[in-house]
Amino acid sequence: MGRLLTGQTIKSTAVLISIWLVLAAVIHFSHVRMLALLANRQAGTADSGGLIPQAAVIKPFTLGYDQLIADCWWLAFVQYYGNSKAREKDHCRLAYNYLDLITQLDPRFTLPYWFSAFAVGSEGKRPDLAEKIIDRGVRSNQDDWYLPFIAGVNLYLFAHNDRAAAKYYRAAARYPNAPKWLSREADILEARMPTLLKQVNTWASIYNSSDDLLVKREAAAKLQELWLTIYRTVPSQAARERAVAELKLLGVEVIQEEKK
Repeated sequence: MGRLLTGQTIKSTAVLISIWLVLAAVIHFSHVRMLALLANRQAGTADSGGLIPQAAVIKPFTLGYDQLIADCWWLAFVQYYGNSKAREKDHCRLAYNYLDLITQLDPRFTLPYWFSAFAVGSEGKRPDLAEKIIDRGVRSNQDDWYLPFIAGVNLYLFAHNDRAAAKYYRAAARYPNAPKWLSREADILEARMPTLLKQVNTWASIYNSSDDLLVKREAAAKLQELWLTIYRTVPSQAARERAVAELKLLGVEVIQEEKK
């Protein structure tokens, strides 16, 4: 019996080691491709997007560790997106490839859906592709109101489709534990009011509803830009004072000058 148990133990250990070796190889493969991607981007290679694998290609080699591989590619995306000077030049051209892969490997990881809106919908000017990714999140997280809310944000801010965005907001409002303000936000989007105010309201909703630092940083930057626009362009003194107060909350001090 002792020999039998020892043999089973050896066999189990060998299988476990084999699994980890394959997993390590997959991670190494991802890392090497990432280094090649960065090198090609610096050299200006046109087809560098092909260095990001398709989910259908990589999935057979993950051995069930899809979430771990998704995390590896998420860290690579954060590094890519964080290089703001380079992204100003290429307009986040590879963001869709990254985020499509990540959300197929781990569709319940919700943070990439925000960046589908930011990087693909806004910077890449492809809200249609962003919607494709975000809808995957809606289907995979049917207990989370935040996903249709993100879909609405993408359609309003980047596709400029107020009514379609409002439909997503109303769908989000029907989810369990959805905040009451979602229905009010839908009403605002459908109302006839200045676009600037709608945008402020939308970014404020993003800023106040998210606990993620990356998302809050993105929303804070947009709010600063919008409130500064209001301060500089809106003639109403009350609006200017409100802008000064809001900017102060966002860490921006405005030196007011009396209009002549």
